[in-house]
Amino acid sequence: MTRPVEDVENILAAFAIEPSHDKATLDRYMTTYPDLQTDLLDLVLELELDGENDTPIDMESPLVLASWNRYSLSSTAPLTAKGFTKEVAVSIGVRTMVVMQLRDRAVQIASIPSRFLSRLAEALSTSVDELTAYLSEPRTLATGASYKADGKPSVGPQLTLPELLAQCGHSPDEIAQLLEEA
Repeated sequence: MTRPVEDVENILAAFAIEPSHDKATLDRYMTTYPDLQTDLLDLVLELELDGENDTPIDMESPLVLASWNRYSLSSTAPLTAKGFTKEVAVSIGVRTMVVMQLRDRAVQIASIPSRFLSRLAEALSTSVDELTAYLSEPRTLATGASYKADGKPSVGPQLTLPELLAQCGHSPDEIAQLLEEA
């Protein structure tokens, strides 16, 4: 049954002038007029938004910019091993093998200075929290590692970041600069 337009308008007007637009009122109207559920929901939304402050948002304010940056980082795709590339290594000034070992979680996370973590997170287009969560996950064997192994393969012990940098051929001066906190 289709209601005449005048009846629909009268019902919606009656709902609009109700003293309260809470769930109970909405439920009562939706039960009485099930064919108008969509119209009633639209009206409730419109009435709620009508009471909102229409003051424009200052898009250049530090609070808005900080919120946007947090949102942008959190709305990206989750961090995966595929993100650890040669370009990331170049952007943070380390050899590619360092990034590959970080990808494979071969580094003790406690040995990584916060400044280095921040630079790595920025290069990976992720947040420090997401990077820390990724690096804190347990190490796993590469797929197919046992294919031609004579014995049962296992993951080796984790290194500290300074040990890894030295093993990968970074000079003591480079290591000191990479680990610098200031």
